[in-house]
Amino acid sequence: MSSMRQASIAARTAVNSLHAVSVVCNDLIPLDQPMTDEQRLQRAKLIHSVLLARKRMQLPRDREEALAGALYRFRDRQERIQRRA
Repeated sequence: MSSMRQASIAARTAVNSLHAVSVVCNDLIPLDQPMTDEQRLQRAKLIHSVLLARKRMQLPRDREEALAGALYRFRDRQERIQRRA
């Protein structure tokens, strides 16, 4: 139960991060134009935020795949046991 709640919180955080990123992306200067140090730092922070959000979004997907695999193995084992009986 706790891990499901943590996964939900992580997914919500990642989605919120992506919404914030989409707002900031509209204000970015194209790469072919000169940038100040502050603008480069802002771009680096944005890239870092996007990478973290992707990682957070991947965690629930990985968890879902692991649970689906466990459920498949459980049903397979249950079916084998019923065939033996």
